[in-house]
Amino acid sequence: MNQKTSTVFEEKAKVISHKEYADQQFVLTLKAPKSASKAKPGEFAFIDCGENHLLRRPLSYLRNNASNNTVEFMYKILGPGLEALSKLKQGDHVNLMGPIGNGFSLEDPVKQPVMIGGGVGIPPVLFLAEYLKQCNEACQPIAFFGSELPFPFALTQSNINIAGVKKENNTTIQSMEKLDIACRLSSFSNFEGCYPGYVTELADQWLRGLTKEEKGEVIIYACGPEPMLAATSKLAYSHGVDCKLSLEEFMACAIGGCAGCTVKVYLPEGEAMKRVCVDGPVFDAISIYPNESD
Repeated sequence: MNQKTSTVFEEKAKVISHKEYADQQFVLTLKAPKSASKAKPGEFAFIDCGENHLLRRPLSYLRNNASNNTVEFMYKILGPGLEALSKLKQGDHVNLMGPIGNGFSLEDPVKQPVMIGGGVGIPPVLFLAEYLKQCNEACQPIAFFGSELPFPFALTQSNINIAGVKKENNTTIQSMEKLDIACRLSSFSNFEGCYPGYVTELADQWLRGLTKEEKGEVIIYACGPEPMLAATSKLAYSHGVDCKLSLEEFMACAIGGCAGCTVKVYLPEGEAMKRVCVDGPVFDAISIYPNESD
């Protein structure tokens, strides 16, 4: 894992748009030139929720656009802080600090990137898929996203084939389809065109069709709820592929001072406690779930 060396900025950002989707899900677009110029997939911002809420909230970047100085975040209301954040209107201003954390390593372009995201864990891996494709048109990311709530994105039917996945499971995210990124969705909520099961089952269907040599080129990037991450780690081990996980934790300071977001990791030299905010949020799967191979 590479340690972050870039500057963390504090800036006042202007709300460009704030779209509400089903079940209290939101996509917030801010004009934040400093973040927009530096944010990378897997990093996050620490956002002020208003004077009545002492603690800020960490939100992963969904996208950045350096050409128009904007960044996007997706979130679901969970507690009074994010409920207060949801009241922001176009033209309002909000303070944010970022980009923070060690995001996904982008130094190994020979690998076949596979993104697995669940719920509000979708943003960092969606960002990564689009980022890699925009940086290199020859890159062929594959994405599998799951949610029990309606996906807070424009959806469409995909014309991009994914080996091993049934043709009737062809719903995808419109922005991914436009970038020629293979993507499939899963849900137990009976959404049209979505695979009726766990997102890791979708990924498994594709992985089973690969040769051992092809699996050697695969790297999985995942973010989502803890059970999904554990299942993803086990999936990666069963197929012998590399896997990176972006963890989600409550944070008080986001700069490593309070140690309130520590997690136990398992390293060759022994167990250690690491702070998700500055040592992560991205970790090797085997260091978080060393027993998933059992």
